[in-house]
Amino acid sequence: MRMLVFATILLLRGGASAQQVSSDWLIVPGERIGPITESTSEAMLQAVFGSENTESIDVDMGEGFSEPGTAVYPNDASRRLEVVWLDGSRTAPKEVRLTGQSSKWKTVEGISLGSTLKELERLNGFPFRLAGFAFDYSGTITDCGRGRLTMLGCNDADGAFQGRQIIWRLSPSAEARALPEYRQVIGDRVFSSGHPAMQALNPCVYQIIVLFAGRLPLRPE
Repeated sequence: MRMLVFATILLLRGGASAQQVSSDWLIVPGERIGPITESTSEAMLQAVFGSENTESIDVDMGEGFSEPGTAVYPNDASRRLEVVWLDGSRTAPKEVRLTGQSSKWKTVEGISLGSTLKELERLNGFPFRLAGFAFDYSGTITDCGRGRLTMLGCNDADGAFQGRQIIWRLSPSAEARALPEYRQVIGDRVFSSGHPAMQALNPCVYQIIVLFAGRLPLRPE
C-alpha cells in the first residue's frame, strides 16, 4: 500500500522517475507484486511504470479463452508481466501473470521463472505434487503438503484452488522432453515431485500467477 501512495505522490509532483518506483521486484503472494496490489488500476500502472512501458492486451487464459489485461514492460522478457483485470473497466486486478524462462520478479525466497523442481523441493522441505505435462495446465503445483511453501499460499483449500495465493507451473526443457522419462509424466494427472521421472526431468518454473486475497479462481486457469 505504501508503494501505491508513493507512486501517487510521484504522479502529483510530475517530475519524479518511474524507474525509482518500479525497481521493487518483490512478489508477495496474496498482497502485491512490486507496487501492484488489488487496488491498482491501469491508469496507476501507466503512472508508475510509464505509459511507454504498458500496453493494453487480451491475456490468454487457456482452453481458447482470453480476458482483458495490461502488459507491463511488454518488450522486455526479463521484466514483463501481465495484469488480468476483473472486467473491462481495468480498475481492479484479478491476478498478475509472469511467463517465460527467467525474470527479475521473485519471492523473498528467490523463487522466480527458471527455478527448478529440485530447488523448490529443497525450499519446501518435502516433495510436493504437480500436474503432468502436455496439456493446458501443464506442470501446475497442486499441493505442497506440510512444506514451507505452504506459507506462500501454495496449497488450495479443498481441491478447487480457492485458497491459493500463488500458482507455479513447471515445464521440462526441450532436451528433457526428448528423454524416455517424459512419457511417464504427461497428461491431466498428478505426480509427486519425488517421482523418478520428475527427478530426471527436473522441470523449471515457466509461469507464475500471483493472486490477490479474496479473488481466487475456481480452477487453475
